[in-house]
Amino acid sequence: MAEQKQKLNVKLTILTGFGFMASSIAWAIYDPYITKILNKLLTESAFVSNLSAKLNEAIPFLAEFARSQGEDVGFGSSISLVPLFIGIIMTFDNIFGVIFQPTFGKLSDNCHSKLGKRRPFIVFGAPVSALLFAIIPFVALKTGSLPATMVCIILFVFTMSLWRAPVVALMPDLTPPELRSEGNAIINLMGGIGGAVGMVAGTIAAAIYALLFGKATEESQTFPIVFIIGSVVMVAGALVLLFFVKEQDSRIQVKADKNMALDAAAQKKAEKEAKKAEKAARKANKLSAGERKSLLFMLASLFFLFCGSNAITTFFSLFAQEILHMATAQATIIMAIFAVCSAAAAIPAGKMGRKIGRKKTIMAGLSVFISAFLVFFLVFTIMVTSQGLSVGKYVQSNKVYANIDTAVNEVNTELKEENLTGDFAALTIDGYIDYLNSPEEGSSYEKVTAKLEEKSGGEFHLDNLVATSNNIIGKEVAEGGYGEALTNIKESVDGIVKVLKILIYPVLVLAGFANMFITVNTLPLVLEIGGIDKVGTFTGYYYTATFSAQIASPIVYGAVAMVTGTYMSLFYYSPIAFLICLGLILFVKHGEAIPQDVVDKIEEENAD
Repeated sequence: MAEQKQKLNVKLTILTGFGFMASSIAWAIYDPYITKILNKLLTESAFVSNLSAKLNEAIPFLAEFARSQGEDVGFGSSISLVPLFIGIIMTFDNIFGVIFQPTFGKLSDNCHSKLGKRRPFIVFGAPVSALLFAIIPFVALKTGSLPATMVCIILFVFTMSLWRAPVVALMPDLTPPELRSEGNAIINLMGGIGGAVGMVAGTIAAAIYALLFGKATEESQTFPIVFIIGSVVMVAGALVLLFFVKEQDSRIQVKADKNMALDAAAQKKAEKEAKKAEKAARKANKLSAGERKSLLFMLASLFFLFCGSNAITTFFSLFAQEILHMATAQATIIMAIFAVCSAAAAIPAGKMGRKIGRKKTIMAGLSVFISAFLVFFLVFTIMVTSQGLSVGKYVQSNKVYANIDTAVNEVNTELKEENLTGDFAALTIDGYIDYLNSPEEGSSYEKVTAKLEEKSGGEFHLDNLVATSNNIIGKEVAEGGYGEALTNIKESVDGIVKVLKILIYPVLVLAGFANMFITVNTLPLVLEIGGIDKVGTFTGYYYTATFSAQIASPIVYGAVAMVTGTYMSLFYYSPIAFLICLGLILFVKHGEAIPQDVVDKIEEENAD
């Protein structure tokens, strides 16, 4: 008679997932909001401004290169160090992850306490992280001090690295190896919920602020509430693990007679010897040559997987602003849809990994991911070509349009602040076209032109609109025909943007599902290679590979975006990274749990 199949303890796994949810909401808030805080502080920094000016003077070809990317249309003619400094600072969490997470993963493997191996790190690290997280916006926005803000950020990312590996290792500790894909699916589902809450935290914070203080005049006024929401969830996750997840007491239990048990010195010595024996046994349990090869290829595959995905998550808001003409709040909502689809796919992804194998499931997810992104880029290319433009020329026309749109929005914000009742007619690009056709002295639209000149360092002039229409779009406009030129620019962009705004939704829905089919099965595959005694260590290896990618990718993709001059390059940079990942994973020959169909067949044969 066949043995009864093991079933996953769903309730325990969900409770365990609160730890990952706490971590996920922090990072969902961290990237978009810390970037905005840093942009404000760095832009206002006299040191950074002076350093940028000196760089342009010392290396003039950089400014010339920037000017060539703008086709002399009046934007981007000098280099600012603000984006570079933001990129460097935003890699701190990944650098700390590479340095400290393997260390704390190993420490948790060897931790022997009443709370178990992992929970001591979580119940200490999560509340401390939450406190530091909550004070970041207060320090940044109230004091305006970049050094003080950096101290808070550095302390925060350090304490996050303290408990990240232990919280991920907790589920495999409490779950049989053959059920880990399903367990990881639930863990990622909980993480997806945390990420989704983080992505709508700005909307929630705005509603809370309006209820308490009235409508915010600046988005930054709601930032403290956003961070407090994340902090509350982090503390709640730690409390759930403390009170509802019972990890086995990991202190070494020494079998001895009653007299030895009463002898404290002998007990301590026995525990020390047992600890040594445990460590020696773990060290002796080395991987075979084939397992080492599979591990190396799997880690390399993870590196390229996260190079592709990190570029998307880091630069998507900039892509949405440039290509889709969306505000940050809209871009965040779109990414929330991606997160919801990922969460919905978590359980099926785990079951599929168990049924057909983790490697095949990962490869299927990668194939869907690549296809969705290539279709988007192909549709974009066809639409651009149908207008008689190259991708490069469209990008330049779109840059001019996007900068004018941004200037109009910034002037609207200034006018609203000047008139607290909000009783004014909002400026639009169509209104700006009418103004250019029939200028009126004293019109608010004069501020738009001034704003454009300010944004370009004084290098934008209305003649740049005519140059763009004549030289880039190919529609001749007479000298002084500024309104007609802007109309041509708007028409070259509007139709394509409308289609892309619709197309991005099915692309991100498919990518969301595909992402979870990959994510759910990668960690269990790595852990299966290491074995049950090295869960913490191999969790550290996993995060070393992924965080290394997240350190390298912003720099590598930043160079790609600089050369191409557009964030549309995401749609071939990421698929190339995924293709390399797909090729590398073909060489992974270990790490599979026994597929369910094989288990069923064996049980049927045994029953006979």
